[in-house]
Amino acid sequence: MDFDFKWHVLMRYQSFLIDGVLITIQMALLGMAIALTLGLIIALMGKSGIKILEIFSDIYIQVFRAIPIFVFLIWLFYGAAMLTGINVPAFATAVICLSLTHSAFMAETYRAGIESVPKGHREAGLSVGLSRFQVMRYIILPQAIRTVLPPIGNEFTIVFKSTTILGIIGVDELVRKAQSAVTLSFRPFELYSAVAVIFIIMVVIISRFNLYLEKKFSYSK
Repeated sequence: MDFDFKWHVLMRYQSFLIDGVLITIQMALLGMAIALTLGLIIALMGKSGIKILEIFSDIYIQVFRAIPIFVFLIWLFYGAAMLTGINVPAFATAVICLSLTHSAFMAETYRAGIESVPKGHREAGLSVGLSRFQVMRYIILPQAIRTVLPPIGNEFTIVFKSTTILGIIGVDELVRKAQSAVTLSFRPFELYSAVAVIFIIMVVIISRFNLYLEKKFSYSK
């Protein structure tokens, strides 16, 4: 069976793919930025020494790590609208879903990074008169951030690939735009091959950038 790869299909529908890539990148960046910030807040709450904040942090992490992102997305987009009567735009729903889900994983990553710092560093900071907040800000977090850079890069890769399911609520991410092009061209192989190549390129870029950050912020030997 002969198969002829139709390159002209990619040229004809390149605008679909470009639009999809831009939306995908935008969602991934927004989702990850919020997840990084919110995850750090949740992690610090868990290490605050205040019981109610620690309980909230633990519940938050357990809940959002347990709910499959597909189920959470459907519930947030359709269920919340039914319960409140408020229709949240698909793009905003997608970003919220990505942010909350991955912030729980980031909180655990931050927690592990904080706990990896030797206790003697904390005690030394307290012994010279620094407050708990100052110790965390100036001594613990700078070391913890260096430790968690590799898993942060991995998490961003997961966030980027998670955008592929957001089309179910009408977000015009890359896969959904490719599907639209397929319905017009009847050439799924070419278009989905292009999608695969785009994802490979983006993941390689993320990995290389994360490696650069690791080297930049690593301790000198």
